Amino acid sequence: MSTGGSGSKREQQAEQRRIQLIDTALALFAEHGIEATRVSDIAQTAGVAQGLLYHYFPSKDALLAAIIERHGPLRMLAEALATPPDRPARETLLAVGMRLYALAQERRTLLQLIVREIIWRPETRGLGMAVREQGLTMLARYLQSRVAAGELRPHDSLVVGQTLASAIIVVVFAQLPADPFITGAIDVILQGISAQPADAEAPAAETTTGG
Repeated sequence: MSTGGSGSKREQQAEQRRIQLIDTALALFAEHGIEATRVSDIAQTAGVAQGLLYHYFPSKDALLAAIIERHGPLRMLAEALATPPDRPARETLLAVGMRLYALAQERRTLLQLIVREIIWRPETRGLGMAVREQGLTMLARYLQSRVAAGELRPHDSLVVGQTLASAIIVVVFAQLPADPFITGAIDVILQGISAQPADAEAPAAETTTGG
């Protein structure tokens, strides 16, 4: 009589094989480009039959989508934005900015691959735009929640999100430090959309001179 353990073991092995194929494809795509990399190259490097690779991924574009899902920013962004409702927006955006910066540094190979392939392949351009839209939608939804909470004034959240993302990408590719460049960018952005400007402090008590 069989038990559920063998099924779970097979599922774990299948997931490990899937991850191996994803990571192998990323390495080969980064080195040779997507068009120049053959499916047989990926299968041979991973040590599997080509038919098995097709069992997991019907095309190279499906592999690229899986690479972005596994190594891309969306999962991390969702986690970073899942914050308590009373947490100040600055703290959350700083956490998002720093984590995105660290992720881009750690996975520079993927970032360079996507940027390069977006320029040359319409298929990759569409996939990249879809990821961008999902990320901006998540960020915009968070910013709108802070508007509803009265912390931020009404604004175009998609534009603000794109501004922040662009600043992070520039800092990464220019190899600049996260602090002060990302922290500074976030502060500048918040100065423009805060319901209570940072410099709007209570007026200092007037001093009088004897006369």
